Amino acid sequence: MDRTPTLRSKARRAAALALAAASGALLTLGLASPAAAHAALTGTDPEDGATVAEAPAEVSATFSEILDQASTEIAVTDPAGTVVDVADPAYDGDTFIQPMLYTTPGEYTLAFRVISEDGHRVDDAITFTVESIPEGLYAPGAEPTAEATTGAEVTADPTTQEPTAGETDEATGAAEEDSNTGAALAAILLGLLVVVVGGVVLVKTVGRKQQDDDGGEAKGGDESKGAGGEGSA
Repeated sequence: MDRTPTLRSKARRAAALALAAASGALLTLGLASPAAAHAALTGTDPEDGATVAEAPAEVSATFSEILDQASTEIAVTDPAGTVVDVADPAYDGDTFIQPMLYTTPGEYTLAFRVISEDGHRVDDAITFTVESIPEGLYAPGAEPTAEATTGAEVTADPTTQEPTAGETDEATGAAEEDSNTGAALAAILLGLLVVVVGGVVLVKTVGRKQQDDDGGEAKGGDESKGAGGEGSA
């Protein structure tokens, strides 16, 4: 019995299955290629969730695909949730650089919507916290006044800190000591005044008594002389 036709049929069927499998694989790869082209965020400066001692002048975000500048949208909000009016971003291929302005120290959010080359949209956001804002990076109307700046400097100056309990006790003790010293000095001066006044009074009293005694003796002598004259007559 000739089995050649059967073998040929099987060979043709195997070739057809292999071709179908190859076609399916190519189709799968073709469908997966556009999905792989979607833009994805690969890095930011500062990093998402970072805390920086000084507010940066700009924030950058890098993606896995070249960005469509015309369709990119960016919004910056301050710690109170208010949108900050900032300048338009600059672009460097797969990266946008957003100039920044600030209203007050705290957490800022930079939300963005970018479009990749295949038209896929990416909505995302990063947050970071600033502890201080350099001069020149305040949003219009948010600059601290001279009084606020002076008050902050006075508060930060260690020489103007509130005295401790020990320092307060020492100051109180010194004040009481000064008060006691003044009271003692006043008492001494008052005593001296009393002594002086008493001496003056005593001198006057003694002088008056001596005058009275002298007057009495003179009067007695005159009376004796009168009596003698009368006797002689």
